[in-house]
Amino acid sequence: MRHRSRPRRSAQALGPALCLLLLGSGLAACGDDDGIEAGDVVPARPDAQITAGANEATIALPTGNLVVQVGDPVQDISAGETRQLEKLTATEGEVFVPVSWHYDAATLGSYARFLETSSTPTVDLIVDGASYRIPPPDTATQGQESFFVTVSGSGERPALEVEFDGVVQTADLATGEVDPGAAAPLYGLSPTPAEPVDCGGEVRVSRKPTVSQPSFSCTMTRPLLLPYAGDSWAADGHSWLALTVETALGRWDEATADLTSGAVYYPTTVDGAFTLGGAKAVRVIRDPGRGTCPDIGNQNCSAVFHVLFDVGEVTPGNLVVKQTYQLGRTSTWGAEETREQIELKVTDRTQLPKPARD
Repeated sequence: MRHRSRPRRSAQALGPALCLLLLGSGLAACGDDDGIEAGDVVPARPDAQITAGANEATIALPTGNLVVQVGDPVQDISAGETRQLEKLTATEGEVFVPVSWHYDAATLGSYARFLETSSTPTVDLIVDGASYRIPPPDTATQGQESFFVTVSGSGERPALEVEFDGVVQTADLATGEVDPGAAAPLYGLSPTPAEPVDCGGEVRVSRKPTVSQPSFSCTMTRPLLLPYAGDSWAADGHSWLALTVETALGRWDEATADLTSGAVYYPTTVDGAFTLGGAKAVRVIRDPGRGTCPDIGNQNCSAVFHVLFDVGEVTPGNLVVKQTYQLGRTSTWGAEETREQIELKVTDRTQLPKPARD
């Protein structure tokens, strides 16, 4: 399967002579005493338009898109184009390949909630049969980075190889075509997150309600089939089924049969467990930025879980959401003694909406 983006180009370099130094906030090229050699990287001035009008290629990665432009090879770099403000001339048999790129994390930003990885891509520029490695752009940097890669040969028809956790994609920088390999499903993902829907289903509690039914709510997003989630690619023929579940529990009352004595409880902690077709979730990621437990202002406990299941071609439909709450007593009435803390399990047995397959 091949994907074609707008004509564009990418560049990267792997070579025995690769030499990058951090000077201040940027990269600086280095070589031996004889000057620049193949594999060296020359940082460009931030305002230098070294790839203006060049073709562009986009590589979809689990953590975002790598957008690359590669210009025509040159023999000379003017002083106004280099960060060192010095003119450079390639040695005989070598050229400079201009590269500009940036990291677009926003395009697939809605899927970041399903990631727990520190992996970064490995990027190689392939020119005339030689491979030149370049450190990938900083994922925390929104701006564009520009530089020149010194290569042997003519520098014509460069290609780009990008490896992420063992999966390699190849971009033909002359045509903009990308061979994504096992990463192909990334190109069909919509940047728009799915809207949550009510979990529905049958809700049961582990304790007998004596005053009223529990004020429990559950919503979930439409499930997604992802090739990469957590910190790994799915196995061959499998996908990570990913969905976000949000739950909330409010006040819980317990009383004697005649209602003359009892206590009022509010949840203080919650643990979430999930099964799909009887199989446990392979990973449950608690969202630290969403949900509050206990939430004193709203008098409840809310939590958001990003849940991953390993599925094959057939996706089970029976979803079980089980929440285990620890409840703390806040007030009592009557003469009967009541426990200061109790545990309450809430189980919602429902059907999973059909996942989208791109």
